Order: sequence, then C-alpha cells, then structure tokens
Amino acid sequence: MSGDEVVVTLLSVALGPVAWLLWLFRMPWGPPARHGRTFELVSGALALAATLIFVVLRTVASFDVVNDFRYQFMYLVLGLAWLRVAQAGFALAGLSARDDVVERGNPAAAIALAGALVGVALCYAGGNIGDGPGWWVVVFSAGLSTFTCLTLWIALTVCSPIADAVAIDRDRASGARLAGFLIALGVVLGRGVAGNWQSGGQTVADFVVALPTAAVILVAAIAVEYVARPTPSRPQGPLVTFGVLPAVAYVALAVAGARTLGWPV
Repeated sequence: MSGDEVVVTLLSVALGPVAWLLWLFRMPWGPPARHGRTFELVSGALALAATLIFVVLRTVASFDVVNDFRYQFMYLVLGLAWLRVAQAGFALAGLSARDDVVERGNPAAAIALAGALVGVALCYAGGNIGDGPGWWVVVFSAGLSTFTCLTLWIALTVCSPIADAVAIDRDRASGARLAGFLIALGVVLGRGVAGNWQSGGQTVADFVVALPTAAVILVAAIAVEYVARPTPSRPQGPLVTFGVLPAVAYVALAVAGARTLGWPV
C-alpha cells in the first residue's frame, strides 16, 4: 500500500468503526429507545451495511481489491467512515439520529435511519464496483451517488409531509416507506456509478442514465405520501399495507430500472 492509502486507512478507522462504536455506546439511549429495540435496529442496519460493502469488495470490486485483504479492509473502513459522515447530513432532510432516534426513542425515525444507512451503503458500494486506479475514484463515484440520494431525499421532504409523519407523528408506516425509498435510491444510484473507471466526465455521463428511474421513484413516493400520510382519523397507518408494501414497490422499481441498465462494464 502507498503512503496516501495508509493515511486514508488510518483516518477511516478513526472516522468509521471507532467513531461508530463511540456513538453507539456513548449515546444516552433512553428507556423508549431500549424498549423499542431502537439500538438493535440501528446497530443491525450498520452490520447489514458493512456486510453489503464487504461482499462487493470480495466479489465485484477492482481486481487488485478482490485479491488483497489489505485493500478490502481499507475500503470497508472507508465505507464505515462514509456512513458516519453521511449520517451527519441526514438532518438536512429532517431526520436527526441523535434527537429523533436516540433521545426520543422514535421507532418510526429508527426505521427510517436504518433504511438511510443501507441506502447510503448501496451508493458507496456501487462506487466500488469495477476496476479503477485508486481510492479517489471510489470517493468521486460514491460522492456523486450519495449527494444525489440526499438531494432527492430533501426533495421528498420539501414536496411531501414525510418528515413530520416520521418525526412528529411517529408513524412507523411512514418510517418504513421512507426506508424503502432510500434503499431504492441506493440501488439505482449505486448502479449508476458502477463500472470500470474511464474518466470523471464519463462517470457522470453514465450516471445520468440512471436518473430517470430515480426521478420516477421520487414522483411515486410524493404521490404515495399524500395518500398514506397520517390523518386525525388515522394517526397510525397499517404497517404492512401503508408501510412495507410501498417500500417493497419502490425497491422493486429500482431493481427493474437497474436491470435495464445492464451489468456495469
């Protein structure tokens, strides 16, 4: 490993697994959070996110990564650091991990946070698929997909009542819909940045092809929110019909859109 790769690895260890462990075990998880198994949900989402990244690194990443555990470790801890930094930006879309999930023990927010972590992990994992000259390629590609994911999330927040439904109404069905929306974005946007590196311009051009599917998912989610949002007569929507099923539909739409793009080359 080169000098810059060693530095990136050390910084990623500090910002990734170490920072996450400190956050998980030093946060003031209140009784509602413990009783609602919020801690287990968030830590489980992190474990799933790490597993998804590791599987990509072991199978379809650059040839020098697939064949070298040192690079697998570097990109795994970089991915965990990526999640930690991205999590700080979730508040821009109306979801605070500390306030909504930890201190208030909001189960709807915990579900949404779990989906957001998996969605960002998919964005990052996509940036690792294919051959490339170095870690900066992963940062560029994953940055493109993650920034777009956050932007579309903010658009959903602006154009629908989803943020209030999760943070104020504490509606678990709304949390499940948001989680499915973010995982779906992770699937299609991660696919958009996957493939062998040619240039920054070519990566952007290839990524743009994935945006129509992401836009369709956004429009569908906005429409669903005005039908399934909590109301005075229905403050808590049915979790399966108003939460799980729309979430599954978003992901299925994303998978279908990713399939139309073909296998990344």
